[in-house]
Amino acid sequence: MAHKRLMAVFVVAALAAAACGGDDETSTTDAATPTTAAAETTAPADTEPADTEPAADTTAPADTAADTTAPATDENAFVVDTEACEDPDAANAVIEGDIKIGTSIPLTGGPAALFAPFADGFQAYFDYINATEGGVNGQTLVPIVKDDQYTADITKTNVDSLVFDDEVALLSGIIGSPNNAAIQADMNALCVPQLWAATGAPSWGAVDVYPWTTGLLVPYAVESRVFLEYATGENPDVATAALFYVNNEFGQAYAEAFKAQVEEFGIELVAEETIDVTDSGAPSGQLTNIAAANPDIVLAVPLGAQCIAFMTELGNVKAANPDFAPAVYQTATCANQLFFGAAGAGGDGVLTSSNLVDVANPENASLPAVSTYLEAFTSVNADANPAGIAVAGWLAGEMTVATLKKAAEDCPEGITRACIINAARNIDFTPSLFREGLSAVMNAGDGFIAEGTQIISWDAANQVFVDQGDVIDVEGTTGVYTPAS
Repeated sequence: MAHKRLMAVFVVAALAAAACGGDDETSTTDAATPTTAAAETTAPADTEPADTEPAADTTAPADTAADTTAPATDENAFVVDTEACEDPDAANAVIEGDIKIGTSIPLTGGPAALFAPFADGFQAYFDYINATEGGVNGQTLVPIVKDDQYTADITKTNVDSLVFDDEVALLSGIIGSPNNAAIQADMNALCVPQLWAATGAPSWGAVDVYPWTTGLLVPYAVESRVFLEYATGENPDVATAALFYVNNEFGQAYAEAFKAQVEEFGIELVAEETIDVTDSGAPSGQLTNIAAANPDIVLAVPLGAQCIAFMTELGNVKAANPDFAPAVYQTATCANQLFFGAAGAGGDGVLTSSNLVDVANPENASLPAVSTYLEAFTSVNADANPAGIAVAGWLAGEMTVATLKKAAEDCPEGITRACIINAARNIDFTPSLFREGLSAVMNAGDGFIAEGTQIISWDAANQVFVDQGDVIDVEGTTGVYTPAS
């Protein structure tokens, strides 16, 4: 490829800072207001699910670049401006032969304990679609997975290789806020779709600035708000809160959102404790300080195996301080039976959330979507845990395929990168393992697909998650993200 290699590290530093932004910096403009980029190039496109009704054709053959951003038919549709690309012709070139899909995931190192099964779920979905449908548009789907050990510099190197050596058509399912932030500016300059970033950081909804990047998970600001609404609904007298988080972009995004939200709820933040990414020990000092502050609620954002260490130490501190009994919510990235089960009594009653069906719950085993998933997952890695983040890997694969199907329908002359990002940003699709009532929707005024979730708690005696209340859906209310200037 003729494109230059990835840009300098100082750009990444700026992006990482942007990724730290929280809910108070997120635009909540009316979802009917198109973004600037769309307004310059758009008139409406169909946002129906790709598997139900084809959208209007907005794309012409690869040698007619201008037609890729031709007017659509829905005033809130997103249409990318390929003239802003370093190479507009490449963005509008029809993808021939196999469709290569690149990703970078921690397969080794400490965080791999949490994240590696994501790769199995991701691979399983593409294997399933290739076997049952022959791929998409008659083109075989070829995922290429590289190991980055949750290190942003390695992610950059991996993506460099994926884009320039492997010549992938798109990226999808890259894990980690710092990892995705490290490549975001470059992928948007090159106009390589960076789909379904497997984090809930707000900057994946920056439609105006980074239109070629989309997020997969429930935004952290939505997740923390749902917890606050649940906690104050259960106990209207909640007055104080504590915050524990890993000190990187992932944890900082939660922290910024939560600190703004507790102020909005009239709750005092009485303790704030952090842990380093590489710290694998028990957070004894941090939890001792939190117990001393005796908050009514606690938001905990550890990473990987730190999820177990936090809950184990929480149990120890509760045993030593019988009057310490806050409602504790732990990030949904820890919502894994293996993690909660390993924490013993410390995990009992701890809250988390999920927008996905619990595939480990025997009550769900007869659901067709669950049995399809489990069979496909087992064929990839029979020894791995199919619950937890593995399901998110399947979701990333399914969202990628839904996007490609919509792109094929919207662009009958052939799928292009521009068609792919337009399809992603106009998606209206219900993933097979989403909780009932939830759907994945985006458009020019809505930069996030996942804006609803279910609060769940861990039942240590029965080793299962238990739903608490109903699904809380705030679809369409998050708007788009505007990075701080």
